[in-house]
Amino acid sequence: MMATNNHSPTPSLTMVRSLPQGVDELSSMGPFELFQSQLEHGSTEAKVDGMKRLSVVAYALGTEITLSSLIPYLTNVAMKQPPHEDEILLIMASQLQLLVPDLLSTNPQVLPLIPILERLSTMEETVVRDEAVKAVNHVAPYITDFTQLTSMVKRLVAADWFTAKVSAAGMCPKLFEVTNEDDLRFVYRDLCQDDTPMVRRAAAKNLGSFLSQLSFEKVQELQPILEHLCGDEQDSVRLLAIASLSQIGAKFKPDWTTQVLLPLVKQGSTDLSWRVRHHLAKSFSDVAVSLNLNENYPTQRKLVMSCFVALLQDQEGEVRAGAVGHLAQMVHWGGAPLFSSHLQALLPALADDVVVDVRSKCALALMDASEGGTLPDDMIVRSFTPLLENFLQDEYSEVQLHVLNNLSRISHLLNQMPDVVSNIISMSKATNWRVREGVAQLLPHLAEARGMDFFSSVLQEPAWMALLLDQVCDVRYACVGGVSKLCLVAGDDWIVQSLLPQHIKIYELSSNAYLMRMTILRAHAEMATASKTGHLFFQVIDQLLRGTDDKVANVRMVATKGLLKVIKNGECDKDVIVSKVKPALEQALASEEDIDCQYLFTECLNAC
Repeated sequence: MMATNNHSPTPSLTMVRSLPQGVDELSSMGPFELFQSQLEHGSTEAKVDGMKRLSVVAYALGTEITLSSLIPYLTNVAMKQPPHEDEILLIMASQLQLLVPDLLSTNPQVLPLIPILERLSTMEETVVRDEAVKAVNHVAPYITDFTQLTSMVKRLVAADWFTAKVSAAGMCPKLFEVTNEDDLRFVYRDLCQDDTPMVRRAAAKNLGSFLSQLSFEKVQELQPILEHLCGDEQDSVRLLAIASLSQIGAKFKPDWTTQVLLPLVKQGSTDLSWRVRHHLAKSFSDVAVSLNLNENYPTQRKLVMSCFVALLQDQEGEVRAGAVGHLAQMVHWGGAPLFSSHLQALLPALADDVVVDVRSKCALALMDASEGGTLPDDMIVRSFTPLLENFLQDEYSEVQLHVLNNLSRISHLLNQMPDVVSNIISMSKATNWRVREGVAQLLPHLAEARGMDFFSSVLQEPAWMALLLDQVCDVRYACVGGVSKLCLVAGDDWIVQSLLPQHIKIYELSSNAYLMRMTILRAHAEMATASKTGHLFFQVIDQLLRGTDDKVANVRMVATKGLLKVIKNGECDKDVIVSKVKPALEQALASEEDIDCQYLFTECLNAC
């Protein structure tokens, strides 16, 4: 139980300075007296400091004294008029959750918290109410006296002021899950029909999670409430009700979802308020999936896609951006036929949208849509190639990066996209280092797609070597990260003949640039773990051992870490490690003066 002291805040002078008692008196005071004194005699800062220690005090007191002394005192604190500062009440609601279930776990132990949380749920400050609702939902599963829970909700709903009703709307889904009391359905219906927009908004926000727990017959009873909220006069209510559709239809048959939910989706996609359309757009694929429309409902599936198209063509940029964020999911949902008939023609306009967020999300969506086998390769090449070219030439690097960082997903198609490859090569000299980093990560995939002859003649000198020598560390390391992939694509012979000599030459010419030597040694370690044995493995091991004798300690550490990676790989040539690496490390350790290098040498030797 005392493990909960991890929640304890660090000791501070705030508590000491806030207490009126002297040193002798303090030494005889228990945790509860200290807590009580700080809340009653301190400044607001001291009260906040004391309330942050509530869970620590409770665990120090134990369950029995907490129930007999601390909880009644906290009840008085919560009921105080005028109320304490909002920050104190917020912390109280948060701290009470830490007591359940480790300290208070049974029904009689948890029930005394309900009056406190009920009171906090009626406060005017939103964050206090939200935390109190969160606390009620947290402790409810440990209460078996369901009457107490339903009575609390009924009292909140019957309150004169809207704040209590808003809190009740947030509690109903969880309390229904715990109690399965039919009374809560009628309580929630009243909340959905309340005259106050704030209450209806709270009810609409939680509508999906509440209805998703009901049986089909009971959902049918509340169907008019759902339709009413989706057509509410307040757009702040409609947008939340429309978004809740994604949680409602998942467990019901398509015959019902097409009759009830699909008209609401259509209504939301053409709503006069852009905020409603925006909210629907941000969750559209989830709504579409929840309709459960299989291939036996082609007309309805086309209608859903038409609603999505309307959002993609919306006059508001925020709506288009929200919708295009679900483009890939809708491609997978609809398949190639619906993509061809509804979405393909929209892509050029989205790729050239004046809003950069739309273009950026569209670029990412195309990459996501390319995976999964939903679209055939010839359709991807035909439809996406011109768009990818535009994205790679976009003035905003964010758009370019969405393509560069994900183009490896369709690397097998790059041999059919020569213009895309040309753009990638030209971007190796981009001023934005993140763009250059993206190009560096992509080069091994280009080698795989276009072949090593293309890599040698077109990519190696102007792109690979330039990026390996880049002034930005992350760009260089992006090249290093691709070395193992390049080794697998090219084979050991090509690496030994064409790439390794250039790397060795860079190392030898970098006598005054230790960072460059570190980069090359990291690349050698990647080559060693990729080759595992053979002539390439022998040569790069020699280069790593050469690095252990470098004049700069940081370089020696990188070389040793590379050797350690090779040793721990488990699949590399053991004979070379024992006969060549181990004696060299023993000799290097004997003459090493740097403590960090000594540690790494010792770790390598222990791993041999």
